[in-house]
Amino acid sequence: MSHKSDEDSQSSRRGDANAASESVVALSEAKCWEHLQAHKLGRLAIVIGGRPQIFPVNYAMGEKSIVFRTAPGSKLAHGTGTIACFEIDGYDQHAREGWSVTAVGPLEEITDAEDVRSLALRRLDVDPLAPGARLRWVALHAEQVTGRHFASGWIIPGAFLG
Repeated sequence: MSHKSDEDSQSSRRGDANAASESVVALSEAKCWEHLQAHKLGRLAIVIGGRPQIFPVNYAMGEKSIVFRTAPGSKLAHGTGTIACFEIDGYDQHAREGWSVTAVGPLEEITDAEDVRSLALRRLDVDPLAPGARLRWVALHAEQVTGRHFASGWIIPGAFLG
């Protein structure tokens, strides 16, 4: 059980105002998968030449994997066979709250794979927004999925101050 000190309580209050959120709240794994299921655009992070690179990708998910289509290039040349991170997020400007979900796991090209999982993943509806032929299928097999929800600003009875 954790207890707040008087100093902690004071830092989350300003006069009659209370912090909109005392802390960042961890999302359950089930809630993280719900967010992943509800969206179609995310960011893939891989390391190229010792430096992180982030790529927007349209995706679908199933079988505890995130799948996208791509053309030959950096994601295939440097991402497959490595551990990668995938991220989605959302933000409500008026409510001043947001969330973020990340999935980490090995990245595998499944274009020609004949295993049951890969065949099922290639049946998912992935519609790349990027121009050109995107005929290569890549899956991130999530080993870890985490998320958090957060809110900012101050709540005053009868008003909200961001």
